[in-house]
Amino acid sequence: MGFEKLATLKAQLNEDAKNRTRASGVSPSRVKAGAAVIRRSNPLRTSDAAAHAVATLQKNFPRAFPRSPTPKVPLKVGILKDVLAQAASIGLSARDIRNGIKLWCRGHHYWTCLTEGSARIDLHGAVVGVVSADEAEYGASQESMRLARRRKQMAKDGGRQTR
Repeated sequence: MGFEKLATLKAQLNEDAKNRTRASGVSPSRVKAGAAVIRRSNPLRTSDAAAHAVATLQKNFPRAFPRSPTPKVPLKVGILKDVLAQAASIGLSARDIRNGIKLWCRGHHYWTCLTEGSARIDLHGAVVGVVSADEAEYGASQESMRLARRRKQMAKDGGRQTR
């Protein structure tokens, strides 16, 4: 079979798939030739959207949201308002920005960077304050609670690591 016949066959299969889609009333995001119609209820799960938001924040504000292996830095108190003010220019919804910053600011790497006297930075990397003793204590308590939850989970699983 020559390439011309293959191209004709592919075009015919694509047309058949489109006709089946129109007849069923479903508008999928993507139709493959000769394949069943794929229906998507949600384009991205919340965790996927948050990870996408973090990647977008890293691209637009590399000093505030550094890429690995550069360690995380304490962010300005109220940085969410600053990012929301620029939501339209970076192409993210307010919900995705909130979830992205929530994902960024939770976890071992962020809580351990909250040490007393560390500089807090804004979106452009300028120093706008320092981490207080109470904030450092809060970060340490969050990390210790995370470790306690992890130990409890490992004991429940019989010492097996889940990751």
